[in-house]
Amino acid sequence: MPTPSDNDQAIRLAAFNALQALVERHGEVLPWEIIADGFQLHGEQHLFANRTRGIFWPRQMQETALSIKTTVPRGTRVARYDDDNIASDGAFLYKFQGTDVEARDNRRLVRAQQLDAPLIYLYGIEPGFYRPLWPVYISDVDLASHSFHVTVSEPETVKQRFVADAKLLSLERRYTTVQAKKRLHQAAFRQHVLNAYERRCAVCAFPRIELLDGAHILPDRDERGHAEVPNGLALCRLHHGAFDTNLMGIRPDGVIELAPSLLATQDGPTLEHALKGFVGKTLHLPRAKELRPKKLYLEERYERFRKVG
Repeated sequence: MPTPSDNDQAIRLAAFNALQALVERHGEVLPWEIIADGFQLHGEQHLFANRTRGIFWPRQMQETALSIKTTVPRGTRVARYDDDNIASDGAFLYKFQGTDVEARDNRRLVRAQQLDAPLIYLYGIEPGFYRPLWPVYISDVDLASHSFHVTVSEPETVKQRFVADAKLLSLERRYTTVQAKKRLHQAAFRQHVLNAYERRCAVCAFPRIELLDGAHILPDRDERGHAEVPNGLALCRLHHGAFDTNLMGIRPDGVIELAPSLLATQDGPTLEHALKGFVGKTLHLPRAKELRPKKLYLEERYERFRKVG
């Protein structure tokens, strides 16, 4: 198999490292303003992506693309690049630009498939926000549906892919792609829930997004546990942990309770002020009524809390 040029590889690895640093600093969902700043290599500025183009490569790259991007448009606008999200082999489906595989942008992804070159996938979560996935690979070029099949791999395999068994590598990418879709599902849920709660904990109004979660009222494993805002609460890590372990309960009217075992515990200021201090108080709820928790969900979750307590 041919190999990508050394220049393209250097740019790609620098982009991966820079993206990793951004995610560690800002979280797994990045606003476009942060992505647009790009990264540096040998003192020269490079971009991760372009606002209007779905298939992108810096001018310094010679053969393949660096990234692909799908967006959630604002208002009634239509995305230029479509993403049907699933292929028969479990891969992401990423639509051609237009229908001609020989178009300039499409050729760059065809070449990436030929070289087995790793890319970045900037997956739109909501308007202006993206969950980056990397490394991703073009596993197939589907001329019938005018789509590329995109699979996700573990970062460690970037350096190993030329020596790894091809069948094992394919299985690893298929498995990792399934896991990536689950993470995207959760990232989108968290983003929507935090926005509904104005990025504050519903219990204590703590405002730091780095320490806020989108907590499910009914869990994922429940057939009604949909990843929708009315099945979620924005909770800080402390209150999320208490809620998930049934040490904290929410009555159907939104009033906060604690388990008797926790109320009986005597400890320092965190327990007294950050937990016991909210007993009897009411959740901070979204302004829009349609985004507030469903009463039926709260009732069922509260019954579980009472039984455990």
